Amino acid sequence: MIENLVEISKEQLLSQVQSMKYDNYRFVTASCVDTGDGYLDVIYHFDLDLELKNFRVRVKKDEEVPSISKIYFCSVLVENEMKELFGLNVTNMAIDYGGHMLLSDDDLANPMAKQQIVIEKRGAK
Repeated sequence: MIENLVEISKEQLLSQVQSMKYDNYRFVTASCVDTGDGYLDVIYHFDLDLELKNFRVRVKKDEEVPSISKIYFCSVLVENEMKELFGLNVTNMAIDYGGHMLLSDDDLANPMAKQQIVIEKRGAK
């Protein structure tokens, strides 16, 4: 369980992050979790005087999430990482590496995302 966790919508994300910036919070990082039910949980972590505050945004895997990099430029790295490793659709990033910050063309796409395996039974009636 994460302490000081607030659930917000993707529509609230930029205003909440801007509020953190105004209140002098430091952006620490963001985490992404594939919940296995077609959703991704994206958790943004902030710190002020050793007090963490966290925002969770729950989105469907095919939904877009706005980038916070115009507010906290340092988020560019973790946003590109979540985009590549989990397939999170982050829009309007200050720098978008186009899926090649960590992975090459030969790597498995979205290797941290839960993959659904379909096994076809042959000859079953």
